[in-house]
Amino acid sequence: MSIGTQNLGEGLLWIGVFVAVVAVLCVVTVWIARRRGSTTVALDAASSVAQGWLFLMALGVGLMIWQWFTQTEISVSGMPVSLAYWPGAGTPGCDDTGGDVPVLLCATGDAVDATVAHLTLGTRVVMALGQLLGVLLAAIPAVLVIVLVHQTRKGSPFTRVASRSFAWAAVGILVLGTVTDLVVGIGRTLAAFEVLPTPEGGGELTNQGIFYLTVPLWPAAVALALAALAVVFRYGSALQHQTEALRRDTEGLV
Repeated sequence: MSIGTQNLGEGLLWIGVFVAVVAVLCVVTVWIARRRGSTTVALDAASSVAQGWLFLMALGVGLMIWQWFTQTEISVSGMPVSLAYWPGAGTPGCDDTGGDVPVLLCATGDAVDATVAHLTLGTRVVMALGQLLGVLLAAIPAVLVIVLVHQTRKGSPFTRVASRSFAWAAVGILVLGTVTDLVVGIGRTLAAFEVLPTPEGGGELTNQGIFYLTVPLWPAAVALALAALAVVFRYGSALQHQTEALRRDTEGLV
């Protein structure tokens, strides 16, 4: 959640209201679960939140498709640009002219939030693909929670299904987390190439003329942690099977 306001107190108040609403929803979920006699209140709450998150992801996909393929104007955040030094050519540069009042001497920028129109179909497809991959990436934790809650409710939290779920989640986050940033960056650059002049063409605001490709490191770290959990659950699954076999053998001797 983000809020833009000129009054800091008002902004903090709205954030407090948002947190309070979330807290009330959590309390209501717990209360309903207890009224139903559920002994797995935390699991019920986690499952409800995960299912709600997946619903929002599905809704987001529909809105994204509608925006990218039916609307002429599209908002592009973080579009890479080259912004000439403000206030522009012919000025003294960034030298301080004296005085003790806070003052902006000069400025430059490498990205803007822009509204563009009439992009080619190829650029639209690339940018839509980047957003779609981002939605799939955000949905992975919710799917993992739903699977784990389902296995726990069955009385078998340490199963091969849980272990494989962690492994597949690790692969998904590693691949999608890496590819998403690349595709999004390429799409933003293509949009800048189409709507802005080249640096050689001149102008205070131009495209950068090159592709900056960034490979994030966080997907590898998260994937490593999930892979470790997959190993832990695999050992837990083996221990659970051994315990169940021992229990059956013991019951047969009685």
